[in-house]
Amino acid sequence: MNLRHRVVIGQYTEDVDQFGNSTGKTWGTVAEVWANVEGLRGNQYFQAQQAVQQSDHKITIRYRKGISSGMIVRYDEREFTIQGPALDEDGKRRWLTLMCQEVRPV
Repeated sequence: MNLRHRVVIGQYTEDVDQFGNSTGKTWGTVAEVWANVEGLRGNQYFQAQQAVQQSDHKITIRYRKGISSGMIVRYDEREFTIQGPALDEDGKRRWLTLMCQEVRPV
């Protein structure tokens, strides 16, 4: 596996003031890791659409705990939302496959 892209995985959290009013969202970094980012095309894209709604990218990272659906992957001024559970496809805790949808530029 060629991990040649540096990505940041994190999530937005809702901030509240002392009165419980929302003050906006802030970014919280969970991890900064090397990854393989690839767009899905053709048959891969169709299969991903069937398994996880509207996934258009597959991101592979080294295995790590704490990565879950709904988190954001930032890469090259782009943001991808993790659409489903992080998949340990071979069961050996070596790689995690993240099926993602590009949402908006940073």
